[in-house]
Amino acid sequence: MDEPLLPNAHLPPYLPPLTLNGAIKATQLITINVGGRRAKLPTDLLCSRVEGGRLGVFCRKSHVERLTECDAFFETSDEYYFERSPAIFEYIVDFYITGKLHRPLDVCPFRLRYELDFWRIPVHLLAGCCVIEDASGREAKRAREAMMSEQHSSSMFEKVMWGKQRLMIYRFLESPRSSLAAKVFSISSALFVLLSLAGLIMSSIPELQDEHKEPVRGLIILEYCCMIWFTLEYMARFLVNPKKWDFVSSTLNIIDLFTILPFIIEEFLPLKWMKEIRGAMLVIRVMRLARVARIFKLARYSTGLRAFGQTMKKSAAELSMLGMFLVTGIMLFSTAIYFFERDEPNSKFYSIPAACWWCVITMTTVGYGDLVPVTTGGKVVAAVASVCGIIVLAFPISMIIDKFAESTGHWGTDDEEPTAQPSGNRRQKSKRYVF
Repeated sequence: MDEPLLPNAHLPPYLPPLTLNGAIKATQLITINVGGRRAKLPTDLLCSRVEGGRLGVFCRKSHVERLTECDAFFETSDEYYFERSPAIFEYIVDFYITGKLHRPLDVCPFRLRYELDFWRIPVHLLAGCCVIEDASGREAKRAREAMMSEQHSSSMFEKVMWGKQRLMIYRFLESPRSSLAAKVFSISSALFVLLSLAGLIMSSIPELQDEHKEPVRGLIILEYCCMIWFTLEYMARFLVNPKKWDFVSSTLNIIDLFTILPFIIEEFLPLKWMKEIRGAMLVIRVMRLARVARIFKLARYSTGLRAFGQTMKKSAAELSMLGMFLVTGIMLFSTAIYFFERDEPNSKFYSIPAACWWCVITMTTVGYGDLVPVTTGGKVVAAVASVCGIIVLAFPISMIIDKFAESTGHWGTDDEEPTAQPSGNRRQKSKRYVF
């Protein structure tokens, strides 16, 4: 006996009833066909994922109203057909299922934006790895902030002692954008760095020194306050961070440590008796000179300084090439001018090392004028060295500028991006707490 036809035969099919805590819940499916790519999606998911999305609004309408929205309807399979890009629609379906919006790299960003506008999905929902930067950079800034929050996520503190408390302190210390208090703390740390540098500079003024050429009491108190702040900040970061080795080996944290160590060694170790030992004063002066390393602490609060350091790292090949050119030119021209000038009375080019100093100053176009050739051959060598110096310095400049622009424009998008792994491929670890 044939089964009677159901009324409303054009309505999408239903999944078998699901049982949740004893209650039966039916999930309605809708079949969407975009350019030949079919997808069956739950209507409640389409309605809840994006407020005002085209598919969500489409599901809320009746069948007759849907026919005016889509391009065609296939009665045999209950499919609503849209004449749109099927390649991009695959990523739209993935977004509705997983909540993560990515984009195909082989599609023009403007074409993608046009397609997202059709499906009424905001562009700022794109994942940080697939962000489309516009002229204002607002979307890129939003993506970078999202990526930073993901980096400071709780996954890093899941299996550590007092994970929630340490995560709160970690975000307070490391992420100025996490809260207003964290921003105030970051500004205070930067002010302490500036005060420490100001105190170091003023301590060299003779009017602010005593008869033993030591700073006055006010500058000493300022130095103690800054060092106490730096020490407490470093210890707090170290204790909170669950990855101790990564923390200690970080470049910025190495700079922080070299800022603190000379002060601690000089204050808490009996170094005064070393002044009587020959050559020991050089050790003390080196430790005092190491205090200037605190200027690099500003890199923690300045994107420009970090971009400069990243540029130097990326431009290692260009800088090494520049160094080889300069060394070759210095050896060549200093030797040439030495043989031209050595026989002149009272000549300052009495050796090749002395001529090397002149060649460095000449090829870098500084020109102190303390060493000047007097012979015709020496002047010709000096002219050629000057021209070659300009050419050698100009070679890598354009490449270094490109690297600097890349570092300033995309700082943090490559290095700070967390690597996501599928949960199915993660190796199960025992719950062993670390500190």
